[in-house]
Order: sequence, then structure tokens, then C-alpha cells
Amino acid sequence: MPPTTNPLLELPEQGINVLEPGIHGPLLADLQGNIIKSHGRDYSVLLFLRWRPDQLAAARQWLASFASHWITSALQQFEESRRYREFGEPGSVFGTFFLSRIGYEALGFSGAAIPSDQPFRMGMRHDELARSLGDPPVSAWEQGYQEPCHALLELADDDLVRLLQTTNLICQDLRGCAEILHREDGFTLRNAQGQTIEHFGYRDGISQPLFASSDIQKLREAGVSFDRWDPRAPLSLVLVRDPNGSHAHSFGSYLVLRKLEQNVRRFNADVRQLADTLAILPDQAGALAVGRFKDGTPVTGSAEAGLPGDNNFNYRDDAVGSRCPFHAHVRKSNPRGESATAMGLSVDEERNHRIVRRAMSYGSNQPAEEPETGSGLLFLCYQANIENQFNFIQSRWVNAANFLEVGTGPDPLVGQPAGTQHWPLRWGEGQKRSYGFNLWVTLKGGDYFFAPSISSLLALAP
Repeated sequence: MPPTTNPLLELPEQGINVLEPGIHGPLLADLQGNIIKSHGRDYSVLLFLRWRPDQLAAARQWLASFASHWITSALQQFEESRRYREFGEPGSVFGTFFLSRIGYEALGFSGAAIPSDQPFRMGMRHDELARSLGDPPVSAWEQGYQEPCHALLELADDDLVRLLQTTNLICQDLRGCAEILHREDGFTLRNAQGQTIEHFGYRDGISQPLFASSDIQKLREAGVSFDRWDPRAPLSLVLVRDPNGSHAHSFGSYLVLRKLEQNVRRFNADVRQLADTLAILPDQAGALAVGRFKDGTPVTGSAEAGLPGDNNFNYRDDAVGSRCPFHAHVRKSNPRGESATAMGLSVDEERNHRIVRRAMSYGSNQPAEEPETGSGLLFLCYQANIENQFNFIQSRWVNAANFLEVGTGPDPLVGQPAGTQHWPLRWGEGQKRSYGFNLWVTLKGGDYFFAPSISSLLALAP
């Protein structure tokens, strides 16, 4: 990893010991949870807010109170996880809070007091950013996303009844200072084995940057080597100094939210057609699009499922894309060293484009169903630099028709160029050929936010 300017954000060899954090203790106590490690709850509610212009003092007071009573710090998150592992104690309702640029302005912040990331300050609706990301016009987004919001609130819990009761309580409390513009209810979708999947049926969240020593050690104990892919990451990948924090250990993170509708029926039909065209099994055809089989086995290392969750791989032995096509989602969104070779960059530069994904599903909660509309992924990701991380991945890798090889085409899962696309396919040692497919994932709306430090929110109280 390249050196960082703040020793707190550098990567210890074995990661951060979150239960005995040492110098990282004040940082974790002031940092919101779900950034360094997923909160792991099964159900979530997202509330999109706009402050009432005549009640801004009340909004600031409400925010400080919410931070005191409901926001879960990273330190609290890790302690609750320990108590659950050791004693079976369920955790509390998990709360996080985010502000948009206009949300900061509405509360009276200006200049250097507003986080400085350029896309954050411009907003996802900005015409220039929309063009660079290939997004549909805002007029085509779902109505709940068409109007800019000031803030985003997330609540999560394993107890759905308690979550809904808490949500109702907070919604009532918000009436005096904010309008709820929109609401999303999310959940963890699981297959028959209890593994987290998305609506197309593929394992989700297998490959993530790791910061905690417990996560790194767990892989080591399972015999996982980091010789082909090292998942460890410094905190500088995801954290930046909060300009309004109360001390030198006050950090936050930029959040990208995108609602992605999945057309499962169309995906399954196209996969079956591809299987017939290439005379292969449907699960192999699906792996050509995703880059992994449904159980998580990377297609570059195996022609069939059976290595679930394997993440120690790269594409050095598949340089021509004969096993995993260049267009495959996991190869497009994380080239694992390939872009460094092709573009003359260092591996560290490529690794600095990684994001921390915290997605949840919405819509149908039945894995066997094939919804065409109304179901998909509430994609959330954290990073320290939106332009260099999410926006770079989306515009320079995922959408790019000639990334790594001329004529590759966009990522068929999350690529945004509209209309019928074509993949140049190879399977085994077969001849390269082109196969058409329809768009399976549609952007329904989104925005950029900042997760402030807890101390900066507490300071809003008069």
C-alpha cells in the first residue's frame, strides 16, 4: 500500500484489533458504524429527509439528540458483535446518519465546513456527472429520487417488528423539523444454504476490503493465502477527516447510494438462450456474465461450481479471457491487477480504486421468483474519494466498451449504456463470437452523502 499522511489511517500488518484498538480507540468511538465492517442486520429502513426551512434550529437539536441516542459507533458495533458471539446477546437497533451537500448548507454550513469531495459537492444529479456515469435523466428516475434531499437516515435490526416500531417512533419525532421525502425498506436475501445473495441468485459480498484483524485472521485460519489477491486495506481507503469533528480522531466517509432495479425474468431468459447458443449448461452461461458461479466459485479458476467463496484469485493465467470473459461483472469492477498491467499503473494505484460495499435487497424476498420490475439492489458503498473510487469504477471500467480489450462492451450487470449490448465471448478454447443481450439492471435514482463523525453531530445542539 502507498504511504498515507496520517498514521491512524495506515494499514497494520494484521489489521486493526477492534476489541483492543489502542491508538484507534478514539477514532472508532467517534466513527459511525457499518463503514469498517458491515452491521450484519437482516432488515434495514432508509429515510430520505428534507429540513423544514422555518425549523432549522429544531433540526440541529434533533440531529444532536439522534446522534446521542440512536447512532451506533464503530466501537459500539464491535463490542455488540463480541457480546453476541460470546453470550448470544442480540445487538441494539443499528443507526447511521448522512448529509448531502445541500443538507449541510440548509443547516448553515459553508466553505471549508462542507466536506470537500467534488462529486459530493456537485451531487449525482449534476449534468456533467450524469453524462460521465451514463445515467438516465433525473426525469426518468423514480419519483422519490427526483427531488434532492438533505439527509439520509438508516436503521437496521434483525428483529423486524422492533425495527418497524423504532422507525415509526423516529418518523413521529421528525415531524417538527423535517419532511420525509421517500422511504426504502431493505433486507438480506438468502439462498437455501443461508448465504447472502442478490436477486439473480449469486453470492454477494464475497470480496470486500478488510480492515479488522479478526476478519484477516479468520481467513488465515481457514488456510486462505493472499498470494493472488490481498483483501487487506488501510483506513485511508474509506476514511477522511471530518472538517467539523471535535478532535484529531474525528473521521467520516463518503457514501454513494444507487437504487438498481433488476429484471430477473429477462436475465434468466438471456442466460438460457446463451447456454443454448454455446451448448453449455445454464449455470456456466450465467458465470460468463457474472464471473462467478452462483455459489461464489470464480469462473477463471473452474469450469463448474464447487469452490464457494474463494477470493484468492487473479487473471494472470487467463490473459486472453478464455475462462472469464473481459466483460464479466467481477472482472470489470475489480480487475485484480490487470488494469495496472494494461495501463502502466502500479498495483497500489489500482487497489486504491476499491470501494466498501454495503448493499441490501428490496422488493420480492422470495429467491425463486422472477420479478421484472419492483425488485433489485439498494447499492451503498463507502469511500474516501468518490471521483477516484465509485465514479472511476463506473465510468472508466464498468461502462467502458474498450476496457482491457477493444470491443469488450460494458459490464452487463451494472453498466449504464442503454439499449441492446453485445459481448465478445470465449468459452474454453472455443472461437470468439458475439452474443446480444438486453439491459438487466436499471438505475432508478441515487445520491452522494457524507457520514459525519458523531462528535460533529453532537455539536449541533445549542
